[in-house]
Amino acid sequence: MSGVLKIELKLDASGPLIDGGAQEMVDTWVDNTSGALAAAGVEMLRSWPMDRSKRATGAFQDHLEPVRKSPGQMMVRGPQIKGETWAPWLEGTSQRNQGGKFKGYHLFRKTRLALSKVAPQIGQAELDKLMAGIGGE
Repeated sequence: MSGVLKIELKLDASGPLIDGGAQEMVDTWVDNTSGALAAAGVEMLRSWPMDRSKRATGAFQDHLEPVRKSPGQMMVRGPQIKGETWAPWLEGTSQRNQGGKFKGYHLFRKTRLALSKVAPQIGQAELDKLMAGIGGE
């Protein structure tokens, strides 16, 4: 028996992979994740003990600020107020630390190391928020 099978197919493709929305979502995730990491970094920097009684004191904590360097890239700027606090000296990277007794707290280095440990969880939390917004799991 011979015959003809005729199939008509109509495809209507839409969604973030087709309309370019996927790249926008990736960009949003990168921006949100870098912002969340910067906020976590500021919080960590504000919590490091900086005196013998293990308290974080002084204007250092008040003058920390996250700054967007570029899309997807943030940095935390420490205070550089001469006469009050000076972030490079507190970190131990200024010329004053070379000849002096105080070698710095290395707060930014310690914070960077601590953030690298929690970065995957922060990134996943930001991804979960985006996925929930589009009905994903």
